[in-house]
Amino acid sequence: MCVCIFCQILSHQIPSIRIAESDRAVAFLDIRPVNPGHVLVVPRRHVASFTELEDVEGDQVFDLVRRVGRGLKAALPGCEGISLSLADGEAAGQEVPHVHFHVIPRSTGDGFGWRRFGEQAGRETLEATGALIRQSLESP
Repeated sequence: MCVCIFCQILSHQIPSIRIAESDRAVAFLDIRPVNPGHVLVVPRRHVASFTELEDVEGDQVFDLVRRVGRGLKAALPGCEGISLSLADGEAAGQEVPHVHFHVIPRSTGDGFGWRRFGEQAGRETLEATGALIRQSLESP
């Protein structure tokens, strides 16, 4: 039996307000919303890392993220945009070890946002990093 809070929500051990579902993904309201209508989209299968999702799971999760985003814009007065957030791993700030996207309705002046960090990288550094990533994508 999984003790993950999202698995407990998926198995109806913990109540939730479900928004939409597919064979492999579920969308429900976050109980600590950044803004009203803040939705979490999770795969039905317990998997901690986004990179470990099976292709069909990833497709269905992201399809549900898009559908929820369209629904938020259509349903919520003043919803001018959507912020998506995914933290993959503890170092990235993931608090629940079950893949989840935050789909957050946004309006001008709502007070929420990310600040840009980092310094501009030089072309040579970007080229070297890009080569490393491309090489890893070509490996089986």
